[in-house]
Amino acid sequence: MAAKTSGSYGIPIAIVIAGLLIGGSIFLSRTGGSVASGATFSGSGHAGGGGVASSEFRMPDDMDHVRGNPDAAISIVEFSDFECPFCARLHPTLQRIVDENEDVKWIYRHFPLSSIHFRALGSAVASECMARLGGNAGFWTFADAAFSNQSHLGDALYEEVARTMGVDIEEFQSCRNDRSITADIQEDLDEAVGTGGRGTPYVIVVSPSGELVPFSGALPYEQISSLISQVRNN
Repeated sequence: MAAKTSGSYGIPIAIVIAGLLIGGSIFLSRTGGSVASGATFSGSGHAGGGGVASSEFRMPDDMDHVRGNPDAAISIVEFSDFECPFCARLHPTLQRIVDENEDVKWIYRHFPLSSIHFRALGSAVASECMARLGGNAGFWTFADAAFSNQSHLGDALYEEVARTMGVDIEEFQSCRNDRSITADIQEDLDEAVGTGGRGTPYVIVVSPSGELVPFSGALPYEQISSLISQVRNN
């Protein structure tokens, strides 16, 4: 999504996805339309489960935010929310997976659960502006800072990251007021829900042959590593 333009989050977005509390986790139900809401899965998560609606999934392409080897045969596509505590828990785990596996790349797509995470959409907008003005490195610098400082999400943190990356603050603020960004974020959210996502973090692992293997929640390193090995060898 690095090449997409950015837009405003100041205008209220219609909430059309309701959060349902089920067994300690809050799941999303889809009623159609536009951006919404929901909450995180429980921290334990689960692998596999329901199938992925492949027709709703966009295979990795040059519009994505990519970490690791861009030519890697295996893709970890994470649908995430910068204010989600379980997403913050998963973040260093996926970093370790990518660091240790040259054939694995990590792709970030947005899944802001705005009804319970009130800074989720604003942080998603800011991240896209960092990508627009600071490139792929700018996006990931923002993502690392956001997950390391979840209790401080807001203008001061976003501007600090922008300055760190040498981004012009006036351009950054102008970008954040560009109204087109919510449409880009909406596309990611619709994709997440359309492929079976019911909370964050939601991940789809793409095998070398194009098989889609989903998992939900902040799974531990050992479980994700095992899943990658299975995908690699199948």
